[in-house]
Amino acid sequence: MAGDRSRIGVIGTGWWATFAHLPGLAAYPAAELIGVADLDRAKAEQAAARFGAGRAFDDHRALLDLKPDGVVIATPHDTHYALVRDALLAGCDVMVEKPMVIDPAHGRELVALARERGRHLHIGYPYPYTRHNRLLRDLIEAGELGDILLCSSLFATSPHELYKGITAFAGEPGAGAMWAPGTDTYSDPARGGGQMLTQVTHSASLLFFLTGLRPAAVHAFTDPYDTRVDVWDTINFQTATGAAGSLASTGTVPRAQRVIEEYRIFGSAGHALVDTTRGTLAIYAADGTVREEPPLSEADRYLLFQPARQLVDTILGTSPVLVSGELGLLTVEFLAAALEAARTGRVVHLPIAATV
Repeated sequence: MAGDRSRIGVIGTGWWATFAHLPGLAAYPAAELIGVADLDRAKAEQAAARFGAGRAFDDHRALLDLKPDGVVIATPHDTHYALVRDALLAGCDVMVEKPMVIDPAHGRELVALARERGRHLHIGYPYPYTRHNRLLRDLIEAGELGDILLCSSLFATSPHELYKGITAFAGEPGAGAMWAPGTDTYSDPARGGGQMLTQVTHSASLLFFLTGLRPAAVHAFTDPYDTRVDVWDTINFQTATGAAGSLASTGTVPRAQRVIEEYRIFGSAGHALVDTTRGTLAIYAADGTVREEPPLSEADRYLLFQPARQLVDTILGTSPVLVSGELGLLTVEFLAAALEAARTGRVVHLPIAATV
């Protein structure tokens, strides 16, 4: 650390890094961007120039040689494991984009490595940072809803074109990013493409973050529609205590229409409804009273800068990890089980022991 600033490097200068993480860090006084790395050296140099990131590299190991305090990793899903591992071994705290990894075994290894090395591992989920979701989690932990019995989510969004390999729209000037994603990043199953790993990862992780539930058995259906990856999914799960949950998600909402992101959580002493798109939270108590929180502003509904900034704050000791590697692992285990259940048509049992 340099005084009261954290020295940060960014690996990956593509679509999401130039849309969210680099602008968020460049405008954050507590962060010092010391360098960026990308396999495309020209993109790394252009991103470094735009965001004042110091040096540019085409090899992430050269960036790690600068000994940053923390590293943001925003690269395709299938590359996360090796990059996170290298960063942890180099002594860095890490914020890696979701999903943490594709293979649960890799996730278990990274969580163990972070613990062994005494490093903080953050996952790039923005939803847990909102005022509503942090409040609801605290209320549930305090027993305000009683025992959690049932939860559900509907996450209907608009990445269908990405799953077909059509990406140019994401790099249009109005989109905010410097470049569009690669055409195979979200359309190739081998790279972790599809709705499950791109979007259900958000809704599943938020349900687990809010409720503390840990799935023990999973059943799912998926369909590729006109692509090679899953475009819509339905998943049911049950915990060891008998609590249950359902998640439905589709990537087929037209880009001109409003997406739908709703969560309902039912307990023995009441229930809650969170709408992350509209920015609303309502809590219904068993005695008939209703608590409706003030709606979130548009800017506060999706805190896209916060995952990278939380990395900085944790390094400086001003804020603890909120979205942990353990939550990332739990979500990876769940998604892998759901994909296996959809492939085989069987219920898949999970050996999850993660504590979030």
